[in-house]
Amino acid sequence: MPQLKRQRTKTLKVKDNGRSADYVTANFIYGCLGGCRDSYCYVMRYNHDKVYINENTEQLLASVAKHADALAWPKRPNQTDPTYYTYDIGCSTDIGLHWKHYDWLQVFAFFRNHPTAKATFATKYVNDKLLDFDPQGKVRIRFSLMPQKMSDLVEPRTSKIADRIAAISRFIAAGYDVHVNFSPIIFCEGWLDDYRELFEQLAAAVTTPAHRAMVQAEAIMVTHNPWQHERNLAAGMTEAEAHLWRPDIQEHKKSGYGSSAVRYARGFKAQLCEEWLAVHDAVIPWNTVRYLF
Repeated sequence: MPQLKRQRTKTLKVKDNGRSADYVTANFIYGCLGGCRDSYCYVMRYNHDKVYINENTEQLLASVAKHADALAWPKRPNQTDPTYYTYDIGCSTDIGLHWKHYDWLQVFAFFRNHPTAKATFATKYVNDKLLDFDPQGKVRIRFSLMPQKMSDLVEPRTSKIADRIAAISRFIAAGYDVHVNFSPIIFCEGWLDDYRELFEQLAAAVTTPAHRAMVQAEAIMVTHNPWQHERNLAAGMTEAEAHLWRPDIQEHKKSGYGSSAVRYARGFKAQLCEEWLAVHDAVIPWNTVRYLF
């Protein structure tokens, strides 16, 4: 079990992003105990043994305020948000899971009250304790979705996909901005049929026109890592690795963090993206895909 370590971080820099958000805050928590930590989680490539809980919240939020206050206003609309500058506050952890380990209410309240900044985070957990807070549209939750049988294999002990989908309208009603995060997309036999079923689940759960207009998506094909692969094999995760590690259809790349990673080969990946998007648009054309890569 990874060690929980409380500290005051000296890393306060806000980083550019441009995909899930305009920017990524410095880590409030660095590390995670989530069910995907021992399969594909990219954070585990760099920090597998500890979960660092950074207690100097005021300093971290001050760095966000300084950054946001220096940006031009009004913001030029982009795919991350038409009005506010978006900051990913959970890039290296899962807030839905680690709610009890941090004063997220303080973080949420900061963004709710800030005139130009908005928070966003992805989660694989449905935590109804978040419903006690009224974010007034200034906190975006991105519920991660994949076919359930793949989720059972590569992200065990996370909330069931049906429960994540069922939570969407509930969280919208509570004042959250809600998107979905189709990530990671993993190619396997019958994968498009599995995704068609997933999209049909989403269509059946999100029926209100106003909700459908709100719920946008991001879609990300799986990447993996050589030493992560070796560690997973040593831990006996051979069935999951049979899907995650596919040298016959993958190629090496240097990740944005400078380390070695593997992804689907460029031409093959383009084909997968095209096929996935065609099924998506046929079943849930109302679900705007912000980006797919």
